[in-house]
Amino acid sequence: MKRLFLGFSALIAFLAFSSNAFAFKVAVVDLNKALQNCQAGIDAKSMLQKIIDAKKTVIDNKQKELNDLAQKIQNTSTNKKDKQQLELEYQTKLRDLERYKADATDDVVSKEREYTQNIINGLVETVKNISQKDGIDLVFEVHQGLVYWNDALDITSQVIKEYNKIYEQSKK
Repeated sequence: MKRLFLGFSALIAFLAFSSNAFAFKVAVVDLNKALQNCQAGIDAKSMLQKIIDAKKTVIDNKQKELNDLAQKIQNTSTNKKDKQQLELEYQTKLRDLERYKADATDDVVSKEREYTQNIINGLVETVKNISQKDGIDLVFEVHQGLVYWNDALDITSQVIKEYNKIYEQSKK
């Protein structure tokens, strides 16, 4: 195992110091900033706010109905039979409100995720296009890591081939 590790280390050192290792054109991108400031992101935020406002209006109306029912229940002039009926209605409307709030939250989160993913996909495609046009080899996202790489830089098959040689020698 020690020989395997030493061989692998030697391979990495060889690849790191080869003449082509430093011939990269590298760039960075802040996709979160791009998402927040691009027109699609601004439009998506606006659409989400409209959805949130509409759902909030419905929630406020349902809450007002509940408050009105609670006042009727607490009214001393309401007879016992009517109070029981009002309490059942109150419980039903309360469950409906809680269910609506949960569904509204899920809907907003789902829409936000959908909008965000579509915009991010478009931004990444734009990064690839700019990189290919400008001869950029690697693009790192400032928060996440590598976003784009020039396929010509992929040495995976070379690494596998060399590693297999080292591995076979270590078995002897």
